[in-house]
Amino acid sequence: MIDSKLQTASRLFVERFSPFLTHMITLNLLDTRINTHIRREGWAKGAIEHKESGLTDEAALASIRYFIEVLNFSLHGWRTRKNRYKDVCRILAIPVIEGTKGNKRRHFHVLLGNVPAAKLGELERLVADAWARTKWGMPGVNVIELYDGDGAAFYTGKEVGYHNEDAVLWQHASIPRRLAGARA
Repeated sequence: MIDSKLQTASRLFVERFSPFLTHMITLNLLDTRINTHIRREGWAKGAIEHKESGLTDEAALASIRYFIEVLNFSLHGWRTRKNRYKDVCRILAIPVIEGTKGNKRRHFHVLLGNVPAAKLGELERLVADAWARTKWGMPGVNVIELYDGDGAAFYTGKEVGYHNEDAVLWQHASIPRRLAGARA
């Protein structure tokens, strides 16, 4: 398979962070949700009404943004809110969305790093709890420990340039300032 220029550039940029990546997470999204609320007017006052709503791109992006913030707080605690720790106590999370075009289920892969050693034993539970708190998160997450960050970069960039140019969601990535190359 020949890479497109955009796919190669995306893969090389993700590979820049590969020494710091420790896990890859797969998160599935619900296609539809049934919203339940109580109707207050009319003859059926107090009756329960069901409305089915479909997943939009904005809702999917809001879910991954919220997930990253909740997971960051679960792993690093209140230090994420304090200015002197804010740049150090931040997870490295690079989200990739797949299934926006074509017939695959919409899902995310998140390349994860900068996880505190004390929290590694409960990482899968923390990921599942954070994903369950989102509106569109489907139960059941997959957390894989990475041994080859470059291979993960190649795998997550497979849709870039062919199906979805914006598959790697850089605008929603969480990159600690010290890894991004900026000065503190």
